[in-house]
Amino acid sequence: MKLEEALKEIGLNEKEAKIYLAVLEIGRGTVQSISQKAETKRPNTYVVLEDLRKKGLVSLINESEKVTYTAESPKKILEAQQKKEKIMKENLPELLAIFNTQKEKPKVRFYESEDRLVDLYDDIFKSKKVDIFGSINSISASILDKIWWSLEKVRKNKIEVREVLQADKESIDYAKKYSSENHKIKIAPESVIFPSDNILYENKLVIFSYKDIPMAVVIESDDVATTYKSMFEIMWGNLE
Repeated sequence: MKLEEALKEIGLNEKEAKIYLAVLEIGRGTVQSISQKAETKRPNTYVVLEDLRKKGLVSLINESEKVTYTAESPKKILEAQQKKEKIMKENLPELLAIFNTQKEKPKVRFYESEDRLVDLYDDIFKSKKVDIFGSINSISASILDKIWWSLEKVRKNKIEVREVLQADKESIDYAKKYSSENHKIKIAPESVIFPSDNILYENKLVIFSYKDIPMAVVIESDDVATTYKSMFEIMWGNLE
């Protein structure tokens, strides 16, 4: 790796790397001699030298009417990097605590329009395990026509699907037709109503609503998903 590239890798910009190397090579020089060596414009060279001085990589020497700059040892760069690493290590636990707090907050996304809902179903059935409670009757007919392919995907890819469906005719007929070893379907008591289609996969809960405007809410949260999966297990275990 070229020296200039190496300096850029550890945090200097292109002009800083070029001018630091120029000062290092000539040992000591005026702004003019350094700009000539670095092949940079004099005003820019002065600005960059001041930046390097603030970083502790060059020193300014006043001699009567002449001002010169000299390079500090390259070890200073390593020491500066080690100091930054030490500061980062000391503050890492607190920074991670903030990161994890934000990470644990549920992420909520809203989807509207039939095309976006169909895309969402496509994402759901990329998962290896899906739990559903709802009603075939609750799904918009036009969307239903667009997502029948998901049943073939379940069969072909052996996706583990469990469904608890409302006891309406459409759902009962669907259960009779599509139940299989990896696609298990149970029918809820007639007193149970599911106005929305609810799907659990990975760490997400998806609630589809087809009343008035088709829409879906996706809640991505380990805690929320675990809660609803536990509720689903209770419901599933109490049905034949």
